[in-house]
Amino acid sequence: MGKITMDKLNLKIIKILQNNAKLSLVKLSEITKTPRTTLAYRIKELEENGIIKGYTILLNPKDFGYKYTAFVLIKVKRGKLTNGKSNQVALVEKFLEETKKYDHMPWIEEAHIITGEYDILLKIRAKSWETITRFLIEYITKHEEVEHTNTILVLTTVHENHKVPLNEVTV
Repeated sequence: MGKITMDKLNLKIIKILQNNAKLSLVKLSEITKTPRTTLAYRIKELEENGIIKGYTILLNPKDFGYKYTAFVLIKVKRGKLTNGKSNQVALVEKFLEETKKYDHMPWIEEAHIITGEYDILLKIRAKSWETITRFLIEYITKHEEVEHTNTILVLTTVHENHKVPLNEVTV
């Protein structure tokens, strides 16, 4: 599919759906004063172009026992590409795959390849400090690619926002 034009209607659709993805096409049509067929076409186009990647609900991790959050910085030994991927990317993919298999592992909420002294930044959530401790001391250290880590434990989360700020976007 070709590049989509981000006009006022597309931005309006995205802003509304970002605040309430459950909104019916009928209600969206009333709010935007746009025919449902036009909206259905536009939404399909936004989906096909990867601008809308999916529809989901946001849950509070604490309500599901994930009381602890930590950021783990990882320095990785340099090496050759593995299946066309850097050591950093290959290692993160391994972490993501392996930690999903076991209940005693933390949930890796985010994983980033970064610049600076460290190569990888993980945002992890866990149900206990013991889970984080085992992850850092037993799991991470068994990977020979890991050269050094630095862990930052979160005491209080003041703000988290998973919505893209669209107020600054103009057409």
